[in-house]
Amino acid sequence: MRIRTITHVLITGSDESNPEMLAYARRAVQRAHRLNWTVLVGDNPKGIDLAVVRECRRLKAKVIVAGTANFPRNFGCKRSQYIKVARELYRSAGGDLLGGYAVRDRWLVDMCQHALFIWNGHSAETLTGYEYAVQRGKDAHLKDFSFWRHWNV
Repeated sequence: MRIRTITHVLITGSDESNPEMLAYARRAVQRAHRLNWTVLVGDNPKGIDLAVVRECRRLKAKVIVAGTANFPRNFGCKRSQYIKVARELYRSAGGDLLGGYAVRDRWLVDMCQHALFIWNGHSAETLTGYEYAVQRGKDAHLKDFSFWRHWNV
């Protein structure tokens, strides 16, 4: 008997993204698809999340889209699975509920084995997600595009 495993890779990043960042996200999806990995992505209707969803749609790649609403804000993929993440899953150190998107981002990190964060150099949420992935011991990578911000004003 052969045991089949599923590898999940989170590909996410800044919603304010330049063309180089979006192209990098598409290449990451293409690589994950070649490796037969399942892509995890948030439901942000712009930036990296949208580019990832569109490329998954184009390739008919395996993808799980996660969000806080009853349906994905970026419309997901026909062949994808959509997960509505409940806010009650995560709380702050003081016991308070975290914001919906912070909960979604933590859930995505907790469900993956590998994580790629494509960062514009100033998105606090992307950096926080990366730091959480490192804290959780994930194979996490931060691709910093802050250099491009100075050239593409």
